[in-house]
Amino acid sequence: MFETIVIKSNNWVAEISPELGANVTKLQYENMDVLIPLLTREQLSVNPYIQGSPLLLPANRTKDGKFSFEGRNYSLPITEEKTGANLHGLLHREIFDVVEVSEDSATLFYKNENKIYPFPFEMTVIYGFTEDKFVQRYDIKNTGFRNMPVTFALHTSFVEPDIFKVPIDACHTKDENHIPYGEYNPLNEQELKYVNGSHSKGITISGYYRSIGNVATIGDYVYRVSSNFDHWILFNGEGKKGILCVEPQCGKSNGLNTDDGKVILISGQTISFSTELCKER
Repeated sequence: MFETIVIKSNNWVAEISPELGANVTKLQYENMDVLIPLLTREQLSVNPYIQGSPLLLPANRTKDGKFSFEGRNYSLPITEEKTGANLHGLLHREIFDVVEVSEDSATLFYKNENKIYPFPFEMTVIYGFTEDKFVQRYDIKNTGFRNMPVTFALHTSFVEPDIFKVPIDACHTKDENHIPYGEYNPLNEQELKYVNGSHSKGITISGYYRSIGNVATIGDYVYRVSSNFDHWILFNGEGKKGILCVEPQCGKSNGLNTDDGKVILISGQTISFSTELCKER
């Protein structure tokens, strides 16, 4: 098993695991699961990404686990053997320190010294409830003396809703290893339904999409994210697993290998991301 921090307010209860990358391993509203819960470590061996809301840095795939940045070559471990890519980084496996806990909020902290990413950084995560909303904030600070490239995402794994809506306008083309070519395609007939309202059960959903808004609707819940999340990743396990992952992402998939697919933090700079989740009124 694993230890969790429990915070609650009104109709909400959240459990966060410091030892599993500060993941929200359970989120309930009126005793009903909002996210797919992580109940046992055995679930992680099957798929470590589709329970709760794992933190991804660097986000999604990095081709061959390699990239160049400002005249230097870097390597990341290959974590997806079938595609030969680094998938989702290693932050979701790391142990976070607990800084502060109250009944309705928790603050966690992680310091990387070139262990999981070849750039030193600090990350502060704050979870809490306010005005009957579940609010999350993620601060990433470049603590090195060189510039640091950043792509970041949340693999937010919702219990499959009847209907969802996500503000997107184009889809990345991608090869057989799910590495984008670089250009975008217009949404096809099925993808256009994701914008105005679509079911996910029984259909396959898997794509990298350009964002045109920061508010998604997943069943009875409104998911609002900060505007520096510029893409949405959608995935539902072929519509057979009772999940719908609606993932806000900053930067492109394989963004470390593109000029415009990442954010660059100068030494000492901090970038902040935030999300909030509430029951639709």
